[in-house]
Amino acid sequence: MALNDAAVYIPGTGHLYIAPAETAQPASLTAPTTPWEELGHTSREDGLTITRDGGDSEVIGTWQNASLRERRDPTSFALTAVLQQVDNTTLGLYFGSGDATVDGAYGITTAGGTTEKALFVRIVDGTNEVALYVPKVSIAAEDDIEMDVEGFVSLPIRCTVLGVSGENLMTFLADHLGTP
Repeated sequence: MALNDAAVYIPGTGHLYIAPAETAQPASLTAPTTPWEELGHTSREDGLTITRDGGDSEVIGTWQNASLRERRDPTSFALTAVLQQVDNTTLGLYFGSGDATVDGAYGITTAGGTTEKALFVRIVDGTNEVALYVPKVSIAAEDDIEMDVEGFVSLPIRCTVLGVSGENLMTFLADHLGTP
């Protein structure tokens, strides 16, 4: 593998977008349009985290070969971010649902829940970009809402990656990826 300086990223800025679950990836990776909706401001300090859960391995053997096979548990992935823009969309993602029918108000209608969406992430390093497309995630609150007088109101969310038959779980997108 040759060195490729364009394949090294410092995630200086990023943008999170959602659309209805199973929406195709945006035609323009740098300027997604309807039905893709940007989630607004997110935490610079917390950034975006992709977590992996499961995938533990166990070596299974016989009397004749103590390490004959390796068995792995299923793996699941999730993305976590901290939303810092308080609006109907972000409150709905954090709380699971709500009532935005009254001007100037957002009512919480349930105690927790999930919302299924497609997720698109732009990771920008100057003029260099890499994107991540996830056809289906289940979005819910990840932790407590933080209100710190020295920071912004923070709504931490977790986007659990769900499978869609015939689709990749996640797809990273950049000019240097895939078959040239």
